[in-house]
Amino acid sequence: MKLIQLKYFLKVAELGSVSAAARGLFIAQPALSHQMASLEKDLGAGLFVRSAKGVQLTPAGEKLVHHARLILRQVEIARADVISDEISPRGEVSVVIDASKAYTLIPLLLRECERRFPEVQLKILDAMSVVAVQHIADGKVDLGLIPNATDLCDVQVTPVYRESLYLVGKEVAKGGAEGTILFEQLVDYPLVAPSRPHNIRMRIEQAALEARRPLNIRYEQDTGLILRCLMNNGIANAIIPRDVMNAELQRGELDALRIIKPSIDRIHSLVRLDSRPHTSACRALETLIIELIQTLCDDGTLDGEVLV
Repeated sequence: MKLIQLKYFLKVAELGSVSAAARGLFIAQPALSHQMASLEKDLGAGLFVRSAKGVQLTPAGEKLVHHARLILRQVEIARADVISDEISPRGEVSVVIDASKAYTLIPLLLRECERRFPEVQLKILDAMSVVAVQHIADGKVDLGLIPNATDLCDVQVTPVYRESLYLVGKEVAKGGAEGTILFEQLVDYPLVAPSRPHNIRMRIEQAALEARRPLNIRYEQDTGLILRCLMNNGIANAIIPRDVMNAELQRGELDALRIIKPSIDRIHSLVRLDSRPHTSACRALETLIIELIQTLCDDGTLDGEVLV
């Protein structure tokens, strides 16, 4: 099994036609057919069901699509890392960032990566905590910045940032004193929260259980857009990091009160699979993310403590 065969195979699988793939690859159709037959012989399995309309993947072919993509990506990572160094990293890095940090961190991260590391191709995803964890576990990303990752298996975890949670909503400041609110007062506020097992929902319910205080979770929403709509229209409030709604807070459209006695906090960590190559480009992005979080804490955009 050769790398060029895997490349050819993916093209045929993508187009569903040997002739169309041959045109796209700029090779003769008989040569491509020969390569596919040789790959099938080497693997001892048929990869395509051929018909007058083209080709369809067999179950074995569908499995090979997944492996071929991983193999070719690993080769590209290796090639980029070999010619890269710590001073001038290069190559592709994919990062997933928990949705609660996306609005604050992603624009700054993109700008600084492009400025400092022009040879690094940065791909960023944002996702709620459950989906973000799955992206890491499935090997879809090289790196993740996610909350409370200590229970994950087969990963490297670097705690980066401890943040406080706030009650955020319209006119909630009337119920607080000096920018804070007692935990026992939260029951008076209808809340919107993600469903279980999203991290922030589990964290606030754990805090309520430990404090032996009830919460009034009126709505469950797993999309940031609807959560923001409910808060902005005064329908519900949320227990979230303050920076999630920084734009609205700065315009005076919402209030934020830090929860105390007890407080609620959580830790965000950089996470990557043990089996994932730790390239110079990936290391550069890890260092940059930590630096940017420190900067955001220093200027008050983030309310928390850097741990590294």
